[in-house]
Amino acid sequence: MKHVYLILLLLLFGTPVFGQVQTRGAFLEKFDNDNSSFSVRVDVDKPDREYAEGEILQAYVTSREDGYLYLFYRDVEAKVTVLFPNRFQQNNFIQQNVRVPVPGPGAGFKIRVGEPFGHELLKAVVSKKPLPFIDSTMDFAKFAIAPVDDNAGNALAETMERETDSRDWAEAEINIRTVPRRAGGTPVPNRPESNGTAKMHLILAADVSSSDSVGSVVAADAYNLRQFLENYVASSRLNIIDLQDKRSGNQLTSDDILREIRNLNVNSDDTIFFFYSGHGARDSDAGQYFALASRQNVLRSDVLDAMKAKGARLAILISDCCNNHADLTEKHARPQKPQQIVTHKGLSPLMETLFFEAKGVVDITASEPGTYGFIYPRDAREENGVNKGSVFTWNLRKVLTMEMNTSKNWKTIYERVREETNKDFQQVFAGRVEQKELKPLAYSPLPP
Repeated sequence: MKHVYLILLLLLFGTPVFGQVQTRGAFLEKFDNDNSSFSVRVDVDKPDREYAEGEILQAYVTSREDGYLYLFYRDVEAKVTVLFPNRFQQNNFIQQNVRVPVPGPGAGFKIRVGEPFGHELLKAVVSKKPLPFIDSTMDFAKFAIAPVDDNAGNALAETMERETDSRDWAEAEINIRTVPRRAGGTPVPNRPESNGTAKMHLILAADVSSSDSVGSVVAADAYNLRQFLENYVASSRLNIIDLQDKRSGNQLTSDDILREIRNLNVNSDDTIFFFYSGHGARDSDAGQYFALASRQNVLRSDVLDAMKAKGARLAILISDCCNNHADLTEKHARPQKPQQIVTHKGLSPLMETLFFEAKGVVDITASEPGTYGFIYPRDAREENGVNKGSVFTWNLRKVLTMEMNTSKNWKTIYERVREETNKDFQQVFAGRVEQKELKPLAYSPLPP
């Protein structure tokens, strides 16, 4: 847990007790609910979710329904504490659609980043009804922030599952990254320095829905990809558009997707990278489409055409969804439009080659026609405290990381991702499902 500094109230209440109970924090994964009737969002005050030593972390939680909020924090050593409620904010009732800051104004403490550093977790649980079994277990009156050991955590998770209707509570989580400062007080950079002027416009279309069983997993896909790119592309050259923040309603629509692409301010040497994670299928005539939780369908070709129309040097469309046959009731025909492409030098070897030197179109999906995409089962979903999400996206990220110091092209990387995805799928899913292989598909020749 990060160091928590009490402000003004320090002399009155004394030093807070926290982090004294050793715990591995695995019980937080049991607070996983795909059947809730509403959704919760948790976020922090830095878009890249990276904090350097000495910086203050501010969390925010928004719930689609009135309820009772419990905000857990798991640090790099897997110690867990409850940030909310706390000694200064024991009333944890929150109103729907109200962005709740934690700590709140006048809370009496702040969360200041200190060692050890690494990847950490914020997890929010909101229940429509009070949860007396949590309130009675955690002594919120005693601690500024209450520690949770494994025994208590497991008991809470089991009681939640046994006594609480899954429709009446929701959860959400995000990962953050903490880093030390370099000598002289300047934070250690997480990203390379800016080199050049071309930008990558990353559009994240994770079709998150509280009514859908894959909602939390597709959110992990978007987060993992975003984190990877933020680590390796200078912030001045990375424009991130998260469609969760751009939705016109509670669920993502086809208009939301196409509007954000068409509204992009793109130069001819830029890259547009559209990433979709959610449900999908394949029409016999129109090809693959994205089957949104809003009951709307978006043709893959429509998305790609909208990207090409922007005249960027490189258009990347990558999707993690099924590609099984399910014909649409409405048929579509879309003409291809020519694109303008201009070369430009970029960043580190692999990122420069793939994202700032390649020209044309990269059009890849998670599975071949007639097959399904897969999320990891619960017993294989986590690695080093990170939700792995879907098999294809996780292996794409893994291969890119492993090849970071090479200058391999899209064709070579694709073949490696295809191999690793299928191998991982067979290792994890052998004997669990009828499908024998999971092989990503490139719809057109990849840039050399």
